[in-house]
Amino acid sequence: MDYTSLLCCGLAFVLYLNTLNAGFVYDDRRAILANADVSGGSSWQRSFGNDFWGTPLTDSGSHGSWRPLCVLSFRLNYLLAGGFAPWGFHLGNNLLHCVATALVVRVARTLLASFWAVLAAGALFAAHPIHTEAVAGVVGRADVAACVCYLLTYLSYLRHMRWRESADPRQWLALASTLLFALAALLCKETAITALLVCAAFDVMRGLSGQVDKQRLRSLCFVLGALCCSAYYRLVVVPGPQSAFSSADNPIARTASTWTRLLTFLHLPVVNLKLLLQPQVLSFDWGMDALPRVTTLWDRRNAQSACFYTVLLGVAWRGCKVLLHSSDFSDVAGVNGGGYPQYHIQKVGRKSRAKRKRLANNNNNNNNNSSKYQAFEAAYQQAALPYAKQPCSDCNNNNSNGAYVYGDQHPHTHTHTHSQSHATHAPHHLVSSAVSLALHKAFRGSRSSSSCSNSTTASNKSSGSSSSSTSSNCSTSSCSSSSSGCSSGPSSSTDYMLGGMSVAARNACILLMSCAFLTLPFLPASNLFFYVGFVVAERLLYLPSVGFCLLVGYGVSKLLACGAVGARATRTRRLLLLIGFSVLLVALCVRTVRRNADWRDEESLFRSAIDVNPPKALGNLGSVLSSQARYEEAKQVLQEAIRYRPNMADVHFNLGILHQNQQDYKSAVECFQRAIKFRPSLAVAYLNLGISFIALGKRQQAIEILQVGATLEGATVRDRSAHDQARSSAYLQLGALYVEQGKLQRALAVYREALSSLPTLLQQREVLYQRIGDVFGRLQQWDEAERHHRAALELQPNQVAAHLSYGITLARNSSRASEAEMWFKRALKLAPEQASVYHHYAEFLALQSRHHESAVYHRRAAELAPTDYALVVAAATSLRLLDRKVEAELWYRKAVALRPNDAHAHTNLGAILHLLGRTSHAAASYKAALRLQPGDAITLGNLAKLGVTNV
Repeated sequence: MDYTSLLCCGLAFVLYLNTLNAGFVYDDRRAILANADVSGGSSWQRSFGNDFWGTPLTDSGSHGSWRPLCVLSFRLNYLLAGGFAPWGFHLGNNLLHCVATALVVRVARTLLASFWAVLAAGALFAAHPIHTEAVAGVVGRADVAACVCYLLTYLSYLRHMRWRESADPRQWLALASTLLFALAALLCKETAITALLVCAAFDVMRGLSGQVDKQRLRSLCFVLGALCCSAYYRLVVVPGPQSAFSSADNPIARTASTWTRLLTFLHLPVVNLKLLLQPQVLSFDWGMDALPRVTTLWDRRNAQSACFYTVLLGVAWRGCKVLLHSSDFSDVAGVNGGGYPQYHIQKVGRKSRAKRKRLANNNNNNNNNSSKYQAFEAAYQQAALPYAKQPCSDCNNNNSNGAYVYGDQHPHTHTHTHSQSHATHAPHHLVSSAVSLALHKAFRGSRSSSSCSNSTTASNKSSGSSSSSTSSNCSTSSCSSSSSGCSSGPSSSTDYMLGGMSVAARNACILLMSCAFLTLPFLPASNLFFYVGFVVAERLLYLPSVGFCLLVGYGVSKLLACGAVGARATRTRRLLLLIGFSVLLVALCVRTVRRNADWRDEESLFRSAIDVNPPKALGNLGSVLSSQARYEEAKQVLQEAIRYRPNMADVHFNLGILHQNQQDYKSAVECFQRAIKFRPSLAVAYLNLGISFIALGKRQQAIEILQVGATLEGATVRDRSAHDQARSSAYLQLGALYVEQGKLQRALAVYREALSSLPTLLQQREVLYQRIGDVFGRLQQWDEAERHHRAALELQPNQVAAHLSYGITLARNSSRASEAEMWFKRALKLAPEQASVYHHYAEFLALQSRHHESAVYHRRAAELAPTDYALVVAAATSLRLLDRKVEAELWYRKAVALRPNDAHAHTNLGAILHLLGRTSHAAASYKAALRLQPGDAITLGNLAKLGVTNV
């Protein structure tokens, strides 16, 4: 870590500080809060057999996303924070983003020699707003962690290349690290499978540029073999998605027209590039119809696609062409009409001792390092004058870890060209030739600074007084051909990998590697080879943005290195460029901070996407508002979402839940029926439809619906856990209906069927054992009842409901009342603040005719849950039975306030007022009850007792 890395990492950390106070939003709930692999509900080894959402990979509802290392990092967060503390998860993402930023700086140094280019790439990566989804959203850690491992894979392979060229035995350690990091990247996210392909591409580029290495093929075989094994294991051995994605997630893939699918998917990379270039409009979801399809060849977006692929292929073609020629012809700036000889640098440190001895002894047949360098120096001493006034074209010396042999590949051409240029330009190029001689002398050692002042110093030492006329800083000379920009500061000698290449070869390598980082990680999720469950996802651009930042850094270096001539003009141009880039960086920082605020909670996140994806954003926003009891606002939002897209089952379901909470069961039934129509496998809709039918008194219809919902297989359901929980609840509700109707044997059959069809839901099994025990208690089969209650307690020893259920069953057996009270008291110790425990204990005491104690516990239950209508009425009734009418009146009034539209609440209040002798107030309450429930016999009788007959 140097100052550049620390500056970029500090910028990244500060920009995402406002995410530490954010919560879990959107996919975080399912991937983290509802995932047993994160909370420790299952062994950590199961993370390797489950998908990212905690579903077994072999399950029919599996998502197919296999990211065990990311899930284990969530589990580590859970253990360190002692639970689901959002700030800990967000801090982990922030720190990983800082690590990724530092690695981007390191990667930039391997390709860009300019200090300003490296700083621009690192700062842009730290601040780019496209990263907010990956960093601010906790589930985005998969992309951030994959990027970290991806870059470590690349850097480890570069270390392997250096050690391989110097015959260092540590090369095998570096190669093993490369393969391990590549595997870790794949276990973080599937799109990182191309990491080894990037490594192989760079090694091939070095070979094409003339860097001879006999062991390169061996390394490439290892790398490509590991890549093939990884691809085979992930695509064939590890189970893929077991259920198809919904048409709402990727509607383009479900389009019937092949032509439309092809044109649209070819345009998607252009859309992603626009997001990198102009990240002003961002969204948590780009599904449904957020991106219009390209349906005709005459759509102007096809022109954008054509330009994009033309430029991309043109860069690749030209880069490869330059590299293919660079091994034979070196592009040296400053040579007009001729050139000086091309010398290839090859390390011989890896040669065997016998070969090195043979090279030393055969001076006449094989030129050794010393003789070749002497010939090289002699040639440049003779050519010193002709090249005196040429501007510097390269400020980068070659990195060396071993001995070099300077091989003359074109001696005859060199002799002819040298003679000609010496004859025609003899008095003209002295200083430039001396500088070039000094640069090539430096190839024998480690690469020096990339600034031309250091190169000039070396030149001064090697060429004597003749070099004194050379400029001491490249900013005073024209460096337009330099890939790094001669005005840059020094680059780390251990990082830069393009030393010894020609200028054109360096430029080609930078462009090709930047495009490789930009495109290769994006290909697996591009929908071009196989369909995925989304159209565009901003988090997927986290890793490809590395290539984008490298391209921007390269552009900055080129702009700084070309244009005006003269020190003052160069400084002015450089200052203007740096100011412009700084303004752009500040704008991106502001956008990132503001975008982070959108990820603070679900309401702000969904509101931010209304303009991009109205149906999805409004549907999710309505659900959030409904959960906050903002019913009227939620109703308007959900209805607006339905107007955009009428067939959204989730939105109809959420609207039904809203009506259910408002006790508008008739409207709720209609909404749940529409939800089932659009998605017949939505088990939770059947459950709530049955509950609504029960509230409307339509028990037979409720039984029929609950039977269908309980037996839904859900083979195509994505969230299998939620589906099975809804089925279990449907079984429980159906059994309760049969118990209410006195059909105890049917209830037993339903509960036993639930046990056999849902064997994996442990908590639901515990509840089912309780219900079975309760039924056997009603049947007075005490042994069976006790056996099932004991089984429930074995599954959940500290479960309060199990203690209560056991106590209630024992209370039915009059001979075991003392044991029943013991279990009620144990439940009170386990949950001293749970209202239902006090209520059940109070009911037990009332059955034992201990009414004074019962009233105390009833009142305590109502105080703990003042919004629970049933508990408030129970407390009021208990006080009335003790003739504590004034206290009872207060609780009955609270019941009326809770349910002003409930006729029974007004009737109860009227009755207590009647007992208190406040007849006028009692009559008013009775009349209010009759308005809500006309013709009620009890209320009319009470009014008759007051002498009121005209109602």
